[in-house]
Amino acid sequence: MNEMKQLRALRSHAPQPDPHRLAAGRQELLRTTRGQATAHRWPARWQLTAAASAAAITAVTLVGGQLRSGGDPEFVPVARPAYTSQLGGAKQVLNQAADAIARGAAPRVEQDDWVYVRGTAANATDQEQTGLRQRESWTRFADPSLEKGRAGDDHSPRETYDFLAALPRDPNEAKRKARAFLPGDGSESSTQHDFRVLQILVRAYPAPPQGLATVYRALATVPGVEAARAVDVLKRDAIAVYLPGSEQAGSLREEVLLDSQTYLYSGSRWIAQKDNQDPDASAGDRWRKGDVIIDESRGAVSLVDEENERP
Repeated sequence: MNEMKQLRALRSHAPQPDPHRLAAGRQELLRTTRGQATAHRWPARWQLTAAASAAAITAVTLVGGQLRSGGDPEFVPVARPAYTSQLGGAKQVLNQAADAIARGAAPRVEQDDWVYVRGTAANATDQEQTGLRQRESWTRFADPSLEKGRAGDDHSPRETYDFLAALPRDPNEAKRKARAFLPGDGSESSTQHDFRVLQILVRAYPAPPQGLATVYRALATVPGVEAARAVDVLKRDAIAVYLPGSEQAGSLREEVLLDSQTYLYSGSRWIAQKDNQDPDASAGDRWRKGDVIIDESRGAVSLVDEENERP
């Protein structure tokens, strides 16, 4: 079975684009494209992003007028080049980002708060649900069912916040703690493991500024991490941070996107690592190495008082 047929098979039970529900599907996609079978799953709650300040959070909004229901040909996502220019090693960018985030104000969090997220997703391979799809989600800040190992490697926003607040400032010690907080299954190298868990923690929201800044500085020390100027699915300028080879011989590599002005997490995407050679592929399933295949952008994130409340 070639990779395109494998991808199509995954669509039949793919969840709606919610940042928490999509995690299991991401891992299944990784296992399929790598040709590996493993019982380990990545964290089912892909933690949301921390803001440097409340003002910065509310300023990150969806681009008006760009969302359409599926089927509008003008907005059908297609494979497209991933980068506008390469920045090379990401150390300087990530340390600069850490300095900016560390200057932010600590968020005011109540134990009964909910985390609200609004975002957009597009999948160039999905011919059944074309176009950009908006999503909203609400997550309890304090959810005991996701704490103290009750949900495997999942963590509530509160548990992640507390972890970041106690994170050692030394980058190497921070990486050691992060690996224990989000363990692997032994299939990754230590460098791949470090990159994976740190780019998950970059998404944490809410987060203490100093703890989040430490994550960025630790990410800057991962050997081989690179950065490039990019444009996300909403046509916003972004910085793509990635680790070449992190796909472990598979055909898709996940990258984390940072807002080019605030350095906050703004999305993630999957990049083709080789040309699609399927001669029977439809237009949406044809791509070349370096094209964006799956693209997810965060539009807004905030703390609210109750589920289904919007800021």
